[in-house]
Amino acid sequence: MKDKKNNDIVEINPKVYWISIVFCVLLYGPLLIFREQLRDFTAKMLSMFTHNLDWLWLVCTFACVIFLVWLAFSKYGNIKLGGPDDKPEFSRFAWLSMLFTGGVGAGLVHWAIAEPIYYLKWPPFWAEPFSAQAAQFSIAYGIFHWGIPAWGIFAPGAIAFAYMIYVRKRPYYYPSYACRGVLGDRVDGWLGKVIDIFVIVSLVGGLATTIGIVVPMIAAVTAHVLGVEHTLAVDIGILVVLGGIFTWSAYSGIYGGIQVLSKLNSYLIFILLGFIFLVGPTLWLLSFYVDSIGVLLDNFIRMSFYTDPITKSGFPQDWTVFYWAWWAAWAIYFGLFIARISKGRTIREVVVGMVFLTTLGCSIFFMVFGGYTVDLLLNQGVALDVVLAESGGAAAIVEVLKTLPLSKVILPFFLLVMFIFQATTIDSNAYIIASIACKEIKGTQQPPRWTRLLWGVLVSVAGLAVITVGGLQVVQLSSVLTSLPVVIIIMILMASVIKWVKEDFGKKELLIANYSYEEEETSNN
Repeated sequence: MKDKKNNDIVEINPKVYWISIVFCVLLYGPLLIFREQLRDFTAKMLSMFTHNLDWLWLVCTFACVIFLVWLAFSKYGNIKLGGPDDKPEFSRFAWLSMLFTGGVGAGLVHWAIAEPIYYLKWPPFWAEPFSAQAAQFSIAYGIFHWGIPAWGIFAPGAIAFAYMIYVRKRPYYYPSYACRGVLGDRVDGWLGKVIDIFVIVSLVGGLATTIGIVVPMIAAVTAHVLGVEHTLAVDIGILVVLGGIFTWSAYSGIYGGIQVLSKLNSYLIFILLGFIFLVGPTLWLLSFYVDSIGVLLDNFIRMSFYTDPITKSGFPQDWTVFYWAWWAAWAIYFGLFIARISKGRTIREVVVGMVFLTTLGCSIFFMVFGGYTVDLLLNQGVALDVVLAESGGAAAIVEVLKTLPLSKVILPFFLLVMFIFQATTIDSNAYIIASIACKEIKGTQQPPRWTRLLWGVLVSVAGLAVITVGGLQVVQLSSVLTSLPVVIIIMILMASVIKWVKEDFGKKELLIANYSYEEEETSNN
């Protein structure tokens, strides 16, 4: 489907656009030039941010969850994000597909396989490696990191932006405007531009992190299928192919490529999940999954506030704090993206879809991919921990896939799914970054195509910078460093939403979601 409006009438915000590009070049350019010299420096920086500010990430993430539960299940959950006659632009399946694939990407598959290996060998809560306690937490912690708290970080931005655009009828896609409820007119000046620039840089950092994790995984599988050595050249080749896919998707826009790829990816990924579930130890996977959900529910609060300041194992900082920082780096992008596709839905519907249904979807990945991996380690005697230690996570994933029946068919199919999975993440991210750098976008207008393509290229270059430096710590720092200011912005967005809904609906009984802020303004005048 072609764009519904002529993109040429949408103007960019030149200060935000070009200053953001300069900052991204200054941040990621040195990684390409001084990659050897920067490895030790990035490790020290990562330790400083994660160990000294661990409390900040954990408290703010839990605050997001509390806020969303209150908002969704209070009377304000009935508020429709739009006017009385506004209907959703996308079917429920298309909406959920874009919501899920745009939020997780191929990184979910990587970590659903890799995380259980790490947790078995280096378990939390002082358990012995490969013990029963370590096994109990091996996928429970993965579901936690990709579950309610993670999506809880995403959702405040989605509600704030959708409320601003569809209820208050303000056609602005830059995050600073949604902070107006707290910051007032100050967002019209330099403070607003600083907020928008920080958000764009954090988005590039978050996606660079994903590329730095996913591209080596895809490249390792590709090298195995082709029978060649996995080198940096293969990584770059994969990045180029991904660039071609998301370039088409970004050029087609949200009504074309992004929607088509998201729906196609949903079908393909669940075919892959279904195959592994059926050929694997099916009944054991179900039993292990149910037990892991029980472990998660029993330890949810402890896991949410676990910092381990006494024994200083580093587990919560290396994993939970990194994840919350990674999600925060993505939060504004994903909030804007979900706001863009959620017109006509209620606040409760968006929260339930984002926080609970997506958590269910991610948990299924850990049940199948993660459970299958744990079975190989504990019950089948496959030394995946040795492969991980000697050759890295990408090689361990190849080893897991090689154990499947029909592996010569499954491996190419896996590659196809991962290419599409990652392309949907990059193109939707480039779309939102381009939207933030525009002055205003009304109705079904879209940001200019050339801006979407340029940001897609820049994001790929940032990902290449992270890959060339190498090492998980460099990848993690990319998110942690760029997401710190975003945590403050998320808190401001939540406060703005609380203020707005109480101003607009505090004295009204919202029995049905058919109220419009714009209508009240008209009647009052």
